[in-house]
Amino acid sequence: MLKYDLHDSLIESVVFNAESKSLEIAIELCNWRQPDYQSGDPEMLCMRIIFEGVEKYELSIDDFEFDSNEILEVTYDDDRPTVLAFLTEQDAETIRIKAKSVWYSFA
Repeated sequence: MLKYDLHDSLIESVVFNAESKSLEIAIELCNWRQPDYQSGDPEMLCMRIIFEGVEKYELSIDDFEFDSNEILEVTYDDDRPTVLAFLTEQDAETIRIKAKSVWYSFA
């Protein structure tokens, strides 16, 4: 599984579907931070991270609406992102995820 450098990328939305046990995070990816970036490539890309078989989804702030929130740090477990730390206007917050699988999609 590929690991992307998500630092400084922006979280646009987070949608959890309890019925299907799936979580989708829409991100404006800093493509220029990726190891395979080449001059002339787009600097930013629209990316979706899709988690399936979600066993745990915790947001450290209640009823938060994402709006281009900067990712500070990502913790991985078995090449799957499990904690995303991000900035809000007041503080740094986290998303904690435990899922059976994860995949990435680009628009």
